[in-house]
Amino acid sequence: MTIGVETGDDAALAFMRKGYTSRDILAQCKRLEQAGIEYGFFYLTGISGKGRGETGAKASAEVFNQLHPFLVGPNMLTIYPESDLYREIQNGNWEEEGEIEKYRELRTLVENLNISTYFAAMGASNAFQLRGKLPEEKEALLATLERIISEVREEDLRRYRDNLPHL
Repeated sequence: MTIGVETGDDAALAFMRKGYTSRDILAQCKRLEQAGIEYGFFYLTGISGKGRGETGAKASAEVFNQLHPFLVGPNMLTIYPESDLYREIQNGNWEEEGEIEKYRELRTLVENLNISTYFAAMGASNAFQLRGKLPEEKEALLATLERIISEVREEDLRRYRDNLPHL
């Protein structure tokens, strides 16, 4: 079973009207563990908004580190013009993270995860496919993320995002 927890950032969960908190994630996943049910997480890179990605990543890692997901699968937030979030942006209530900032957020998430899990950013919303076993391949994942952050242009990543069809 894979659960779209999206983030452990309570402020982002509240703003996005998800209807649950990080405490709910902990409680429900611990119930799954007690029942012997394995689960993985989908993480939504960018959900915390501009200037808050690394904070959201740290909050998420804090929650995830208390649990045992077999997978942490990040996908990049992609905003479409017909969405409620697009209207929030137009009304000045929320700002989207830049593309490089999203990769900084992912780097922070990987840096702060201290559990044994499989990290797989493999969905179409990710311009770069990343995967590796944590903690064994943490340094390799971080090195790849550093290369993306330092070598890939914001404009190229934005072009990828803008041309992404509905998922």
